Amino acid sequence: MSKALEVKNLNFSYDNTSEGPQTLKNISFSVEEGEYVALVGHNGSGKSTLAKLLAYLLEPTSGEVYLNGELESEKNIKKIRETIGVVFQNPDNQFIGSTVEGDIAFGLENRAIPREKMIELVHKYSHLVGMDKYLNKSPEELSGGQKQRVAIAGILALNLKIIIFDEATSMLDPEGVEDIMSLIHEMKKEDPSLTFISITHDIEEAYLADRVIILNNGEIIDEGKPEDVFLDEEKITRIGLDIPFVLKVKNALKEKGIEIDKSIKTLEELSSYLCVK
Repeated sequence: MSKALEVKNLNFSYDNTSEGPQTLKNISFSVEEGEYVALVGHNGSGKSTLAKLLAYLLEPTSGEVYLNGELESEKNIKKIRETIGVVFQNPDNQFIGSTVEGDIAFGLENRAIPREKMIELVHKYSHLVGMDKYLNKSPEELSGGQKQRVAIAGILALNLKIIIFDEATSMLDPEGVEDIMSLIHEMKKEDPSLTFISITHDIEEAYLADRVIILNNGEIIDEGKPEDVFLDEEKITRIGLDIPFVLKVKNALKEKGIEIDKSIKTLEELSSYLCVK
């Protein structure tokens, strides 16, 4: 696999100096093409700032971000916008169209997608996020969760190679979160080169990622496979996070002498595993 994104010695301060408060401090990591990576941390850890830096919505105070091996800069801004999309936490800041249909179509219109193809894509992705019955609704008629589904559909329809969810599921109910996570995994099956980065404080969501990176006070304190990183319960709880519920169940079973395979990440998988055992 090739590196979709590579971050080297990234520092960021909102006053744009090295002397002021540093939101991010010496951040280095890479994301492979086709990976689903979760960036986890409590509020104020620098997650959303990092999302904006990855998408070149902010410029670092120092350090570099490379997209497919090329340094992100104003010189390749068009390529960045054609490759990376971000769904932010507040859908009201992203809803541009006067209707659901118009909002999903907005980015496609900017890319001069032929009308027939655009209509096809709008219907396809509105259906995938469960909003196809609301195409003529205005934003005032939608709930926060419904607006977020529309924002997600608009990004997915652009056929980008890297999609960043910045707390994008935080306004969805549990069923909505499950729907979006299932959609991500289905899209990855269809196109294994798709790269997803989820900026989140939802530990259950992060546990389903290929890899997790934990931020605390603007620094990376751990990274690796979720089933390995979340084993260090003391470190996780010390920074104000929790471990996934399914891991708590597995730990309780372990105390009873029942060992569960590390690869099992959901309660459904756990139930099936125990039934077979």
